[in-house]
Amino acid sequence: MSSDERIRKNRQFRNPMLILGITMTVFYFCFGTYLLAWPNALPNVPAEFRNIFAILLLIYGGYRGWRMYKDYF
Repeated sequence: MSSDERIRKNRQFRNPMLILGITMTVFYFCFGTYLLAWPNALPNVPAEFRNIFAILLLIYGGYRGWRMYKDYF
């Protein structure tokens, strides 16, 4: 049995991981949106790199949310 199967089957470990996964998904979306919406965020970083990083955060947040949905619902 792989570790992923054990995590899915063990209820005591599943609920904290669900809460952590949802929290991190929301964090990635919020931080990515913050970086795109406020151009003064991270003033020492060039705007192009900041925007690329923000878009990658949004993409990863979407991927992580999709994985949470597939694993727990």
